[in-house]
Amino acid sequence: MPLFDNESRILQIETEKTEIFRHMENPLICQPFTEDFARRFSWSTNAIEGNTLSLEETIAVIDYDEVRSNHTYSEYTDAKNAYHAIQNMLIPFAKTVIDEAWIKRANGYIRHMQGEYRETSVYIGNLSEAVYYPPDPPDVPALMKNWIREADIEAETVKETFEKIAASHVRFERIHPFSDWNGRTGRMIVNQQLINSGFLPVSIPPAGKYREAFRRYDKRDDLSEMVYVLLKSELDSFERVRSLALKLSEDREKQKKEMKHLQKY
Repeated sequence: MPLFDNESRILQIETEKTEIFRHMENPLICQPFTEDFARRFSWSTNAIEGNTLSLEETIAVIDYDEVRSNHTYSEYTDAKNAYHAIQNMLIPFAKTVIDEAWIKRANGYIRHMQGEYRETSVYIGNLSEAVYYPPDPPDVPALMKNWIREADIEAETVKETFEKIAASHVRFERIHPFSDWNGRTGRMIVNQQLINSGFLPVSIPPAGKYREAFRRYDKRDDLSEMVYVLLKSELDSFERVRSLALKLSEDREKQKKEMKHLQKY
């Protein structure tokens, strides 16, 4: 039996989606959301992998090339590379086919080198969590060819969409096709799948539930926690759009009052 009951989050997305995307038609909302996403995702996708830059520090290096002490050079380059990948692969939020070339290009942008499938055997994790041995390199091309057949999600409901994306993400990470940066590449793919399915891209929080979701699947074949992580992240994106719409409305109302006051004189 799945541990996470996601019905309330699914219902919330179903209820709010039309309003949220109506707000996104306004450039004054869409543009700042997009800019925030690019920076927030650059931060979160690296933080999940252990990068110690804060969101503020990530924005500082992306916008101003500003670096601070107590961080490594690679942490700053990781932030810039992730941002560069987003700008080239996900923005504008347009539907596109996820094929082998797209996946390798995404990995290449993130790593700042040519994205090619790995040629060596690897392992994931450690004994305190769980060690996982991905398939041997000769098997990767065939496994990826099969995985790509299902990469473009076909679903009729919110529930089916998020369950299929969660399953696809776990399978991709278990194939582990590249020598490095598979997690970052996989989360890029998740966002393109969401965009292709008519949803907003997400920044998965660098908290324990995301990693726990993989462990839960490995131990119990239970995807419900990964579905929860993706649904919660989508609702976080909804909230950012809603906050921008509210701020725009408040500012416009304040400006109207100021104009009325000036017109009295």
